[in-house]
Formats: sequence, structure tokens, C-alpha cells
Amino acid sequence: MKKILCPVDFSKTSNKAAEYAAQIAQRTRASLTLLHVLHLPMMDTTESALMASQVLDEQRRISSDKLHSLVLYLQSMFDGVGGAAFAADTKVQEAFLADAVERLVQEEGYDFVVLGTTGGGNTLEEILIGSNTESVISQVKCPVLAIPANAALPEIHRIVYASDYQPEDTRALTQVVNLAQVFQAEVEVVHITNKAGSDGGKDAQEFIQMLRSQFSSFPIHFQEVEHPEKETGLKDFLSRTQSNMLAILKKRRNFFKDLFGMSLAEKMTYQTKLPLLVLHADAD
Repeated sequence: MKKILCPVDFSKTSNKAAEYAAQIAQRTRASLTLLHVLHLPMMDTTESALMASQVLDEQRRISSDKLHSLVLYLQSMFDGVGGAAFAADTKVQEAFLADAVERLVQEEGYDFVVLGTTGGGNTLEEILIGSNTESVISQVKCPVLAIPANAALPEIHRIVYASDYQPEDTRALTQVVNLAQVFQAEVEVVHITNKAGSDGGKDAQEFIQMLRSQFSSFPIHFQEVEHPEKETGLKDFLSRTQSNMLAILKKRRNFFKDLFGMSLAEKMTYQTKLPLLVLHADAD
């Protein structure tokens, strides 16, 4: 992890995401860029387009000032703790958020994105994951950490990786372990099944042993949870184990409608305090 990108809209949720991003940047010595996106409305006359341009210039100035203040605040979080400050810069762009993030990841080498799951105080977005966040996760092929509005302070002690015992888990777990080492956190691989021992049996055990061998230098715990409904089983497990983060692997284009039989938006309604780390099986 070398370059972290954190889109912000100056809402409470995005500011919390920025705090998470700053913690990760400080601990990994990665650089952090705060991005704010402006939206330019369509204008049908020269006069109105000129007015829009003037408004946009003012918004750009105000946004730049806010970003600068936010950087100073984030760096002040580490005053007196003995840790070196992280390198930080800011960007203000006119674009759709997901397009801007995708372009920066592809063209400027950002390899980790942190953003809030809500924004602007919209009531519906306080309940469901924001459409902007879902678009970013869909388009960007690097790890994306989504921070809900009610997430706890950025101290991660336990990361749960939801696994279906597939070969792609090996690469994904490498990324999870790397993040866990940053926070000195535990990693638990959880498999939800309708019936204990029914999902592969011997093959599953061999796969687990292979993972244990590959990550022998890092203690990973494995847990199989039996429940007739996978979504509910995962929910119950997360709630009773006091986990700090859920990591999942995005494998298919229809990921949001196929993840445990429900959309990611629906899934996030029951875990409003749990950061979600989305990894990509098809990353370059």
C-alpha cells in the first residue's frame, strides 16, 4: 500500500472515513490524497454557462480551503504520539465521483480507496449504502474500504473475511493480512453453510490447510457457521464476536445482487457500524 485515495464531501461520515484513511496512511507510511468532486450542471445558454462557471470557481476555492483544513486536522491527530506525519495532498475535480476515482486509480497509481458510505445527510442514505459508494466499488479494481456513519474509532482489532472456499481467497487473504498487520489485528475466516460439513468436506479441509500453510507466519482462525440463511448467519456471527471489520471478495459483475442472495445495500442495513473492505478477484 503506497497511495491512498479518500473522497470527501465534508459530511460527518466522509470526515470519519478520512480519519480511517489517515490512520492507515500514518501506520503504513503511505501518501494520502483527499479528493472532493464538484458537479457542474448542464447549461443551455452562454449567459447561464458563464454564471455556472463563476459559481464553480467559488466552489472550487471553498472546497480547497476545506480540504486544507481537513488535512491539518488529520495530521494533528498524531501530535504527541511519536509517529511521523504522513504525506498528504488534495484534489478538487469536476466529474462523477466513481469516474474520478477510477481514473485516478488507473492513471496515478492509487492502490487503496477509503470512503464513507453516506453523504449529505440524506435520510435514505443514512439507512442504505450510498449509491456513490456502490458505484466506486463496482468500477474500481483496487481494495475499497467503506466506512459507515456510525463506525467506531479507527482502531481495528478483529477482521472477519467471509469465504466460500474458492482459490481467489488466497490473494484476497494476503490483502486482509497486510491490513491486519498494520493494526495488529486478528483475522478470522468465516464460512457460512446450510449444513455443517456439507460444502466440500475433505476438499474444504484441504483448502483450509493450504491457507494455514501459506500464512503460517500469521495466525489466521477458521470458523464454519451453520445456519439455514447465510445472510442471517453472518450477521449473528459478526454481532456476537465484536468484529471491527468485514472483508468480502467481489467476483462477478452482478456482485451486488448475488452476494448471499441480496444486494450490498441491503446487507449494509444491519451492520451500520461495521467498516466493509471490498477486495477484487479480477484486479489487474
